[in-house]
Amino acid sequence: KEQLISIFDENRLSKSPAVFDANKLAHINNTYIKNADPDRVAELAIPNLQKASRLPSELTPEQEAWARALVALYQEQMTAASDIVDLSEVFFRTHLELDAEGIEVMSGEQVPAVLSAFLNKIEQSDEFTAEKIAALIKEVQKETGFKGKQLFMPIRVALTGQTHGRDLNQTIWLLGRDRVLDRLRSQIKGA
Repeated sequence: KEQLISIFDENRLSKSPAVFDANKLAHINNTYIKNADPDRVAELAIPNLQKASRLPSELTPEQEAWARALVALYQEQMTAASDIVDLSEVFFRTHLELDAEGIEVMSGEQVPAVLSAFLNKIEQSDEFTAEKIAALIKEVQKETGFKGKQLFMPIRVALTGQTHGRDLNQTIWLLGRDRVLDRLRSQIKGA
């Protein structure tokens, strides 16, 4: 404080009004968060999830590891630690609402085959990791013959209600096996 006072010179003040650019501040914050240590970002973001009642106030080691992975998934998009609450909403919803684009994706003729095959792969797999999920999706591609958007979009929309998002394999892993199975069954049943 003393150093700022000593170097302050009122003769250097401009007569034109100062401009505060909120977009530039958001960009600078985003750049800082992207380059910050993931553990530090998690320390700042997790209390926001707790305050929003998305996480309990006392976390078990498993819950903390999950929350840290969740924050890491969205770290690149955050401009403030509080952004994690809105960005991660899909993980805490009990019901998915599809927008027009999501409804269009789910109306594709390949959707039942893709979702049923993926459901079967998840049910039969003993392992539930992001790497294993990637392998299962590859197996669904070989089994159904669908690839690209015809494969990935129905899975993403069925599980998140969104047509775009972060890494699909990591997202599926963070949703958890039980929630993934429930959402797939719900979408297949509703189709």
